[in-house]
Amino acid sequence: MDTDIFSSISSTWSSFTQSNFLYYVKIISALASTILFIDIILLLNRRIKTDWRISLYGTPYYPRIKKSLYVPRWEAIREKLEEKSIASGKVALVEADKLLDEALNLMGKVGQDTAEKLAAVKPGQMVGIDDVREVHKLSLAIREDPTYEAGWEEIRTALAAYERIFRGLGMID
Repeated sequence: MDTDIFSSISSTWSSFTQSNFLYYVKIISALASTILFIDIILLLNRRIKTDWRISLYGTPYYPRIKKSLYVPRWEAIREKLEEKSIASGKVALVEADKLLDEALNLMGKVGQDTAEKLAAVKPGQMVGIDDVREVHKLSLAIREDPTYEAGWEEIRTALAAYERIFRGLGMID
C-alpha cells in the first residue's frame, strides 16, 4: 500500500482545523490576547504618566495635598491682604512663606530653612518657582526686621507669586 504521507497529514490537519475543539481554543485565545493587550496599554499608560511627570517636574509625582487643610489658611491670608494695611500685608506674607515651607516638606525637599529647600527645587519642577525665590527674600527681610520698608504693591505682587505656586501644587483652588 502506497500512502501519501503529505496527503495524510494534510487531511488530518484540515479535519483538526475544522473541529469544534479548535474553534473554542480560538475564542479563548482571542479573549486572552485581548485582555493581555488591554493590560499592556494600561501599564504603558501608567509608565508614560510617570515619565512625563519626571521629565516635566523632575519628580515622579506631586504629593497628594489635602486642600481642606490649606484652603482655610490661604483664605485667612487673603483676608489679611484685603485689610489693605502694610502691617497685615507683612503678616500675610510671612504666613504664606510658612505655608510654602510646609509644601516643600511635603514634596520631600530637605534643608534647614525655606531658602535651602527652594534651592533644592529644579527650575521646571514647580510653576513660578523663580518668582517665589525672589519673594522669599522679601519675606525673610520682613521676618528679620519687622520695620522693613515694604510697599503695598510689592506685598501684593509677592502674595500673587505665592498664590500661583500654591495653585500649581494643587493646594488651593
